[in-house]
Amino acid sequence: MMKLKTTVLSLTALSLAGCVSVLPEPVVPDALYRFTSTSQPMSGAPVSLPANIIVFEPEGSSLLLGRNIAYESEDGALSVLPEAEWTESASRLLQSALLDRLSLQASDSEGVAVDERLTLSAAYELHWTVRDLVIGEEDAVVTARVEVLNGRTGGIVGQTFITKRESYTGRADTEGTRALIRAARSVIDEIATELPGLMSDS
Repeated sequence: MMKLKTTVLSLTALSLAGCVSVLPEPVVPDALYRFTSTSQPMSGAPVSLPANIIVFEPEGSSLLLGRNIAYESEDGALSVLPEAEWTESASRLLQSALLDRLSLQASDSEGVAVDERLTLSAAYELHWTVRDLVIGEEDAVVTARVEVLNGRTGGIVGQTFITKRESYTGRADTEGTRALIRAARSVIDEIATELPGLMSDS
């Protein structure tokens, strides 16, 4: 009986070992990227907000707004760059970058931009959808549709559609990713610049 138990245990161990051995090795990216940092903060002209506004995380494809960085071939096929990733989800990084940009306020600003996670009420809400956040063969493209809503009624009071392209030469996972970051920062800067004019019920 003891011999039978030992044999069964040995077979089980071999089976488990076999399962473990066939698992693929995790792909570790060569570099992690983000849109802003202490050494490269958002910059631009001060913004004058007429009232408080809640900035939501952008919506869009999970492929584009996750941690993976997407590459689009000439025929439109999307793939993931194995050598590069975002430090966290792209949606969260974009939201943080926009909040950082909107924190550069003019002295006459009457409102502030806040994270949706603060669960505060505000006169306005900013909702946005990212249509493109991809690296192509020669350039990187970021496209976003922005809607400003009345915080009380939920009605749309302003909207805009922004597309930015940045060309690059070299590898997609390095120079291409840097071009994508430049394009994203340019979109964020334009959103911040246009936002005061979108915050109107008239």
